[in-house]
Amino acid sequence: MWGREMRAGLVFVLVSLLVGSAFREWKRAHESRFEELVADLVLRDAASRSAAAAGHGLDAAENRGGREQPPGSAGAGRAADRGAGGDRGPALAASRIDLDRATARDLERLPGIGPALAARILADRAEQGPFRTPEALLRVRGIGPRTLQRIRPYLAPPAPVDSGSPIAN
Repeated sequence: MWGREMRAGLVFVLVSLLVGSAFREWKRAHESRFEELVADLVLRDAASRSAAAAGHGLDAAENRGGREQPPGSAGAGRAADRGAGGDRGPALAASRIDLDRATARDLERLPGIGPALAARILADRAEQGPFRTPEALLRVRGIGPRTLQRIRPYLAPPAPVDSGSPIAN
């Protein structure tokens, strides 16, 4: 019925389709892992640059453009910076997070904050409004004074409240 070349061509097309769909599924499953690897490499690069600058006698604040950096963020691979989970992704970057704009993923990178606590923080923010000060986090069940002290260096200062007056702004 069909010749040898026709069967070989059909087998080739079928195998190609199967391999392509398997690769597509593998890529879809590993995209988030790739993003985490890229973020980790960026953090390691920043840490090595700041270490090199410190070795050359430059002030660390000058090397970062005058911005303050939370303690411990230069050690991008340290488990203490990652919180209790240990392997939830890279530690926080040199920038601090704003509690009123942070996503659950940002909050999970804070030491001692897991997925459940991050969800409670987001729910509290949606229900009761923005956190005006870091101490406002104490209203979230599961965050006490010790947890607040542990994450305080990683939090951005609260944004000033707009009074609506053109003179005050």
